[in-house]
Amino acid sequence: MRDHSQRSACILLFVSVVIVPSGVIGYPSSVFAQIGHEQEHPLPGAAGPETTLRAFGTVEWAASQLREVPNSFSLGQLSLFVTSNLTESVSVLAEIVLEGHSPDTQVVTDLERLQLTFRLNDFFNISAGRYHSGIGFYNAAFHHGTYFEIPIGRPRVFKFEDDGGVLPIHELGVTVRGVVPHTGSSLRYVAEVANGRVWTPVAEEGTTERGPDANDAKSTNVGVSYRPERWRGFEVGTSFYRDTIFQTATSAVDHHIAAIYAVYRTPSTELMAEWLRLTHVTEGSTYHNDGGYVQASKAWGKLRPYYRFDRLAINPATPFIGAIGSYKAHIVGLRIDPVKWVGLKAQYERTDESGQYGVNGVRTQLVFVF
Repeated sequence: MRDHSQRSACILLFVSVVIVPSGVIGYPSSVFAQIGHEQEHPLPGAAGPETTLRAFGTVEWAASQLREVPNSFSLGQLSLFVTSNLTESVSVLAEIVLEGHSPDTQVVTDLERLQLTFRLNDFFNISAGRYHSGIGFYNAAFHHGTYFEIPIGRPRVFKFEDDGGVLPIHELGVTVRGVVPHTGSSLRYVAEVANGRVWTPVAEEGTTERGPDANDAKSTNVGVSYRPERWRGFEVGTSFYRDTIFQTATSAVDHHIAAIYAVYRTPSTELMAEWLRLTHVTEGSTYHNDGGYVQASKAWGKLRPYYRFDRLAINPATPFIGAIGSYKAHIVGLRIDPVKWVGLKAQYERTDESGQYGVNGVRTQLVFVF
């Protein structure tokens, strides 16, 4: 996620030139005529597909009782969410994130998602590109637009890779989703095949799941979920992910992730619980690690108090993720939505992490959509 000036300039040029402020564009025939004049094979058709843009912004402030951590304002991610329906059954989705990374406000960018999706029917939707893996519930339900998340921050087990995350949050490959036939709309499935995550030391920036695979092994993920029609908003599900990761040319680690969850979400009420078991198997050793959270919130008008218990238990000897360490937090907060598409969150956190126990902190976050 730490690509610098060249990629920033390219993406900013794309946004400023191609996407107009209204958020919806239609390419006039004159534009295509100019493009076709410069190309050996002109693009067919007199007009192009319409493209819709939505932007999600974040401003934050945080403070901790730790003396070495100063209180500070910061810019969160600016997420540009772009969609286009090419036909009734074919669509494109892209998510581009711009982020103020350093004290000199340098902006770095990342192409978080880029998917081409073909929808045959309710039973079969296939997408190719870069996507959020379907591990558990949270990762496929919440992306980079923080406006839709109630607490500040993702559960620790679902942190992004370049932020010290332990999961393959993003994948590059093919994903298939749909409703299981003859179940109404109650039972759904997901199946994915991808390159898998290329693991780098925690201190290094980012991962390279966007490029070619480092080996012939492919990651796979399968999951099922159940949404009973008589209990609107309730869902239970499970998933299983596997991959083979090579530490050296002759040493491999089998990586398995089992997830199970239960959620109840309506516009006024949110109850979520999720547990994951991360298993790393080497020659002669097996390492088990656990992560999960319990979260609840209830809206009264424009006010929405919330609570989250967040836990990540890591065996320090585990390959790739042992140095990340364990984490536990109790989070209590309040979200206020003063106007449509604007939210203000404030929360108190008490955390155990990196040998420091009972650390108190406060965070605020302003989120908005335009």
